[in-house]
Amino acid sequence: MTDCQPPTANCQLLPARFGSRSYSLHYGRDIFGLLPGVLEEKALTGSILVVSNPAIRELQGERLKKALAGREVHWALIPEGEQHKNLQTVADLYVECAKARMDREACIIALGGGVIQDLTDYVAATFKRGIPFIQVPTSLLSQVDIGIGGCAVDHPLGKSLIGTFYQPKAAIQDLMCIETLPDAEYINGISEIINKVVGLGGVFDRLKADMPAIAARDLDKTLEYIMEANRIKIGIIERDEIGLSGERLVLDWGHTITYAIEKVTDYRMPHGTALGIGMHGAAILSRNLGFLAPDLVDALRELIAMAGLPTHLSDEINLVSLLPEMRNDGKAKNGVPRFILLREFGGAFLSEPIPDDEIVKVLSTLRA
Repeated sequence: MTDCQPPTANCQLLPARFGSRSYSLHYGRDIFGLLPGVLEEKALTGSILVVSNPAIRELQGERLKKALAGREVHWALIPEGEQHKNLQTVADLYVECAKARMDREACIIALGGGVIQDLTDYVAATFKRGIPFIQVPTSLLSQVDIGIGGCAVDHPLGKSLIGTFYQPKAAIQDLMCIETLPDAEYINGISEIINKVVGLGGVFDRLKADMPAIAARDLDKTLEYIMEANRIKIGIIERDEIGLSGERLVLDWGHTITYAIEKVTDYRMPHGTALGIGMHGAAILSRNLGFLAPDLVDALRELIAMAGLPTHLSDEINLVSLLPEMRNDGKAKNGVPRFILLREFGGAFLSEPIPDDEIVKVLSTLRA
């Protein structure tokens, strides 16, 4: 990591190394001013299409407009919500790309949360067989789980079923974007910190000690863990970018139940909220199968609760309805769900197919 150079405020860099497609993640406060330098460095002299939604444009649009003064900028605004992360929205964005004359010297900027990041990545990867894009995530969840190394959109038969592997030209992780988040949206993002830093990174005691500060919205402390989570994810993707070795599948730790919950609630439950339950469920399954010590399951549940996230399913969710969604999960084998389980914090691995009775047992425990 190094300090960024003027004319912007100090920031930090984290490299993502993918050979000729390598890029940097930039971290700091009020760093939209880095964009002109990044565009110049990458020789992106054409028009710019900003993909966002109306609420985010209202909050961040003027800062972005100021940073891009003198450039030809077009906006494509899509409705807010996971239910719009689908192929119809992709098709609508292709129209906006054509109208804005997007080509390989132009650039799409993804200004928004996880839905915007995934949609923009997918559109950039597939329009004219690939055009440049830059990630500017505006939610805590999207800054923590920024789409490093791939993207996916939803299908009526399941969440994140359609995707590809495509790298951005840069990522701008600006703390000013998360200062304005509602408390519920901020808490939603903490789930991905726990997911990456504990489940994949094995860092528990330090995060538990810092959780009160993170939950109280200490942005400097939160930034430490945004970067920690990004480092962990980048390391996995650098070693297995497109899943040839299967290592990148561990990024799905905690997500099998999570995706099913989102689908059966028609995405009314936010991803991070569902992930609190999904991680707890994966930990219980790991314990039931003899891989994870019971005290670690309890410790994880307490940490999730410290963040203000739920750990159990409400009575409104039909347990039986979750099973078909898990059979459509990307890790399923011949229609039988497989999970990313834990042997310890930081010891994630892909399970063998899990029979329905074991899954039902976990879901019943989550109802308690």
